[in-house]
Amino acid sequence: MRILRIGPLGIATHRRTFAVGLIMLGALAALLTFSLVQGQADVPILDALKAAVGIPVGAPTDFIVGQVRAPRALTAVLVGAMLGLSGAILQSLTRNPLASPDFIGISMGAGTGAVLTIWLIGATSLWVTAAGAMAGALLTAALIFAIAWKHGLVPLRLILAGIGIGFVANAATQYAITRMDVHDAGNALGWLVGSVTGRTWDHVAVAAAVLAVLAPLVLWNARALRTMEMGDDAARALGIPVGSARGVLALCSVLVAATAVAVTGPIGFIALVSPAIALRVTRNAGVTLIPSALMGALLLLAADQVAQQMPANLQLPVGIFTAAVGAPYLMWLVWRASRGGQS
Repeated sequence: MRILRIGPLGIATHRRTFAVGLIMLGALAALLTFSLVQGQADVPILDALKAAVGIPVGAPTDFIVGQVRAPRALTAVLVGAMLGLSGAILQSLTRNPLASPDFIGISMGAGTGAVLTIWLIGATSLWVTAAGAMAGALLTAALIFAIAWKHGLVPLRLILAGIGIGFVANAATQYAITRMDVHDAGNALGWLVGSVTGRTWDHVAVAAAVLAVLAPLVLWNARALRTMEMGDDAARALGIPVGSARGVLALCSVLVAATAVAVTGPIGFIALVSPAIALRVTRNAGVTLIPSALMGALLLLAADQVAQQMPANLQLPVGIFTAAVGAPYLMWLVWRASRGGQS
């Protein structure tokens, strides 16, 4: 056991978790560098790194790396981290490996909020769209948690309520698209598949700002989250304000997921699989917030790179690619549950 300090925060972590986190961070840095260097026009590493941080190198490199590759890659890293973090919080709060914002309808609600904002007020600002996504996600989450609450969150009710509310949100989104003009409807449909293509520094700024505000709040409540996994009674006996801690963490999870949806559109399965993979590689008994965020960033950036390397006639938006890869994992979860949880 060692203490990892991030400013005023002190986080207790096992040596293996710390070592795995460093390995994931190194792999993420290597993959990020590769994403800046490699493409239709290869760029030397040093020039790519300079252009990515705004140091002028030359007209082609400054545009290719500074305005195209760097915002796209950093958006993938930040959104992946947000989805991994959101999924880890929800799975820990509900003690259910199927609880993720995309699977229980929160991401759909965020998408509906963003699309309705664009339709009703003609929002062109990313910040306004993000606010609409947050409002939609909060309303959806409130309905889901209200339906699923019966002397505490009931996992099965949560999943069923999320699926049902998600269908309603999807119907509202489709209705809004049918009422838009052709240009706006086309843009909305393209956004709803989930993609990091064409993302700018504005997208990076929105994701970074929200993550910078909410991540410390989540880490501040990390001890309460781990303690609540032992049960509410045990947590109260140890002095944890269960109600307020659960509310703050659930709110952070929803807002983080909503921002991710506002920036890239809905991207499936990253929030579902990242916490599970992080738990397996760290061999931790409880929630792993930082490894889950790192795993989410690594998975989404890797998925985008793999999607880019496919032949031009087979290239897919990263949201479709992650859904195609994540579906087998969901089927494996169902198969494992049917065998009583045996691996």
